[in-house]
Amino acid sequence: MAERETVSGTSVAVWDLPVRLFHWSLVVMLVIAWSTAQAGLSWMPYHLWTGYAILTLILFRLLWGIFGSRHARFSDFIGPPGAAWRYARQLAAGRHPFYLGHNPLGGYMVALLLTLVLIQVGTGLFATDDILVSGPLADRVPGRINRLFTGLHKLNVNILIVAVTAHVAAIGYYRWRFGEHLVRAMVTGQKILPPERVPPQGERSALGRAAGLLALSALAVYAVVNGF
Repeated sequence: MAERETVSGTSVAVWDLPVRLFHWSLVVMLVIAWSTAQAGLSWMPYHLWTGYAILTLILFRLLWGIFGSRHARFSDFIGPPGAAWRYARQLAAGRHPFYLGHNPLGGYMVALLLTLVLIQVGTGLFATDDILVSGPLADRVPGRINRLFTGLHKLNVNILIVAVTAHVAAIGYYRWRFGEHLVRAMVTGQKILPPERVPPQGERSALGRAAGLLALSALAVYAVVNGF
């Protein structure tokens, strides 16, 4: 068995507060959404409201991926597929290239999870059981579209569960194999920089801008849900 590597060095701020609040709020909301879907018809109003909250969070994260701090931006962690392939080969060879933000594979996983969650809440807006429960926009499209989105809503949740499981397993692998505390980093916002690297200058997380973008996202969801 290969000896586990460990990471030591200087603690450096990486994940800003908006990213961390988004991450853990999304975790909680997804658990609630899944639980209320399983709990029966009486819980469906809560399921719908949770879906609106998730859509607000996703819209905020998409905006923060453009206007947020350095490591929150998509341009920082979504690169060419070749970079992800090279990183995967290095991992397979037992090497652990250091990235202060998301590594190339992690960046694609973030993009995949955001896409799957957006598909889930987006299709939920149009889904219906044709009896008691319907999304807020279900009556605005033909029945065949309802059936298509309802089917996708039911199928995609299983794909999302598989992707989340793979994400959690990868976090566990990095902790076991390389001693990298990814969960702790998403709680504290700090990562451990290897000793040979010079810590970068910190960057303000611009909480006012984040609050404005969150409010804009909430207004957009309100407008969509109410058919404006």
